[in-house]
Amino acid sequence: MSTVAIELTNINKYFGKVCANKDVSLKVESGTIHGIVGENGAGKSTLMSILYGFYQADSGEINVHGKQTLIRSSYDAISAGIGMVHQHFMLIDELSVLENIILGYELDDALGFINFAKIQTEIKALLKLYDINMNLGELVTNLSVAQKQMVEIIKLLYRNAKVLILDEPTGVLTPQEADHL
Repeated sequence: MSTVAIELTNINKYFGKVCANKDVSLKVESGTIHGIVGENGAGKSTLMSILYGFYQADSGEINVHGKQTLIRSSYDAISAGIGMVHQHFMLIDELSVLENIILGYELDDALGFINFAKIQTEIKALLKLYDINMNLGELVTNLSVAQKQMVEIIKLLYRNAKVLILDEPTGVLTPQEADHL
């Protein structure tokens, strides 16, 4: 039996006099994959930005796993189990894969230290689970576009995201990379 992961009800968003979303409702069952398609300017990105906390709806309701949820920031979204991979990646080229994955995430122990060995073991388990071959010590600047996208996805999975929003995920990938995704 499937459960509802995300339910948006009557979402409205205006930018001045311009209506980006009018009475938009969307229900996403757990374990399913959906594509939201439409013309440029149709409000797709605005709707996903509301779900991820970049924008706040002027009216409407967001329910996450059956519970009404106020999402005012990306922190709220991540706390609710929602992650987003943006079309333009949010990675720092000068940092390693591992550093990008843990950047900004509260990982230190009671003494204020980061247990890199434990973190690496956990991330390597995720990489193995999803059949991703990646060197955690590699600088992001040396990665392909597809590898950078995988870093973004692993970063969200490591933060326990249960719902992933992918903004145009195959737009810059080769057919083989898209198949692997």
